[in-house]
Amino acid sequence: MSVDTVSLTGWGRTAPTTALRFRPRSYEEVAATVLGRGPRGSIARGLGRTHGDAAQNAGGSVLDMTALDRVRTIDAAAGLVVCDAGTTLHRLREVMLPLGWFPPVVPGGRYVTVGGAIGSDAHGDNHRAAGSFSRHVTEFTLLTADGEVRTVRPGTPLFDATAGGLGLTGVILSATLRFRPVTTALMSVDTERAAGLDDLLGRMARGHRPYEYARIDLTARGRATGRGVLVRADHVPVQALPGHARHA
Repeated sequence: MSVDTVSLTGWGRTAPTTALRFRPRSYEEVAATVLGRGPRGSIARGLGRTHGDAAQNAGGSVLDMTALDRVRTIDAAAGLVVCDAGTTLHRLREVMLPLGWFPPVVPGGRYVTVGGAIGSDAHGDNHRAAGSFSRHVTEFTLLTADGEVRTVRPGTPLFDATAGGLGLTGVILSATLRFRPVTTALMSVDTERAAGLDDLLGRMARGHRPYEYARIDLTARGRATGRGVLVRADHVPVQALPGHARHA
């Protein structure tokens, strides 16, 4: 396990703080670090993509979990994956998409760790349809400050406190995730222009596809206030591909 002193920030690169960074390569090294720290304690960190100053610990220690990135088991029939907390959503997509499964929630960037996605309870462009990331976690293992490793499942107080808890309940070691089925790697995307905020909200209210987001022009004034572009998308089924009927 390597150790160094570094200045850390979030994705916005503001408010840096200095901490002792540990890079464990096993669950045992994670436990030894957590139990051996002083009054400032330790906090887990993934790839540092949060917009705020999460996963920083001025004067204390930070556990860089990115070396714990093993995909442990895959249930290709049910779309279930057990993986280490340092596994990225990019890696999971590489592994699962050829098997017909896609991550249920993908934030703005795919280089996000599973532990970080749970700790921030990340959302994606399909938030209205799928909810946040932790909704699709069937269980995770959590190392608490007393050195105990607990299996945590939805519907329990510890699950609710950890999902979106920014690492304050302990260190997530691994998680079991449920993926959504897809038949192709392609997306169908529609783009609409909205003349103003009322028009934009009306378009969103009249129906939606699983993935949608809007980019709003904040410089517009008057009747154009809130004008923007609404983008909607969905996975393309194999039946919709050109030539499918001929080859089916």
